[in-house]
Amino acid sequence: MGNKIRVLSVSTSDYSGGAARAAYRIHLAVQEYGIDSRMFVKDKKTSDDRVFSVRDFVPHNVLYKAFDWVRNKVKNKWQHYQWGKYPKRGPYFMSDLRSTDIGGALRKIDYEILHLHWVNLRFLPLDKLPKDKPIVWTLHDSWPFCGVCHLPMDCHGYEKACGCCPSLFSGDRKDLSHQVWKKKQEYYHGLDLHVVTPSRWLADCVRQSSLLGACDIRVIPNCLDTDGFCPGSREEACARLGLDPQKRHILFGAMNAVEDRNKGFEELVEALKHIFPNHLEDTDLVVFGTTRLIPDRLGQLTVRSLGMLRKPEDIVAAYRAADVTVVPSLSENLSCTIQESLSCGTPVTAFAIGGNGDLIDHRVNGYLAREKDCEDLARGIRWCLEQENLSAPARKKVLENYTPEVVGKRYAELYQSLKK
Repeated sequence: MGNKIRVLSVSTSDYSGGAARAAYRIHLAVQEYGIDSRMFVKDKKTSDDRVFSVRDFVPHNVLYKAFDWVRNKVKNKWQHYQWGKYPKRGPYFMSDLRSTDIGGALRKIDYEILHLHWVNLRFLPLDKLPKDKPIVWTLHDSWPFCGVCHLPMDCHGYEKACGCCPSLFSGDRKDLSHQVWKKKQEYYHGLDLHVVTPSRWLADCVRQSSLLGACDIRVIPNCLDTDGFCPGSREEACARLGLDPQKRHILFGAMNAVEDRNKGFEELVEALKHIFPNHLEDTDLVVFGTTRLIPDRLGQLTVRSLGMLRKPEDIVAAYRAADVTVVPSLSENLSCTIQESLSCGTPVTAFAIGGNGDLIDHRVNGYLAREKDCEDLARGIRWCLEQENLSAPARKKVLENYTPEVVGKRYAELYQSLKK
């Protein structure tokens, strides 16, 4: 590999979920700039031989498996006891520090720079992070600088030491959120840590945090495959998904789109009441990314559920078939859904929260509604449906800012600046 910088990216998966896809796209993009990039994951989905999984490093003998089973059983029982102290905890996703035995992978793989991404779902042990190598951590949510929360919402406990966590419905200063915060403080001490956030909003949050506020902090957006996510035939897209090309389509989709409270399905339903009080034959709501059974109608609006779309070609078809994509999330970093929709030339209506303003230029390639204002969200959906000139500026926004070439170059420059 000559003098190429050797980078190991660590992500819970290489394709399952928005953060995983973002990590994998960066892994591919930097290779075009002379970076020797590999990935280490818990859940491998691609056939990329430069992606290693935990299974490549842990022993496979019966004795180890029995020991690991008992160890995990004990850890899980203890953590279930800890979480059980908070029976009224909120509906948002939270994580403690439970991890997987990674078989010493971080010592066995040859690399110069470690690049962390989303490492939850009991994957990466933070106490195993190396103190003798530069670490880049691209934040896809707020968990790295919070106690247990991935989405702190209106809470600013992370600016001090967490505790009295509203997500846990706790009034205890030394609750589980503080305990995890304290452990992170211990594990981060002595690390050569460099933080990257995909959005300006998240960078501002990190700067205010007690755990990572003193780190080197940079803003580099996520990239996407603009050749794959591109405008195309609406008629062919509708035919692929079994949708009526004669109808207008309002698209709503995300991972766990209906199950995850943060995705804003309830807000979408409320907004649609303001747009469609009467029966409309020419407009359908199209939903993907959920296994939950949803009604065939919401009020007077027909609902077409596409279920879980696992093929990229099907996801692209959904964007191409849509007249507007709605992202009513209550919290967002840099939304993959918004990026992908704009790249396919489909305008987006979303709340003006988080990094949405980095992507959507109000009334140019979409509409930014006032936070949690469902009536304004309804106005945005209606406005996008009425416009005929939003596709070109939507696509232009992505080509100028979020291509693999633009983002890959910026990460390559970051790696080069850290090489010792």
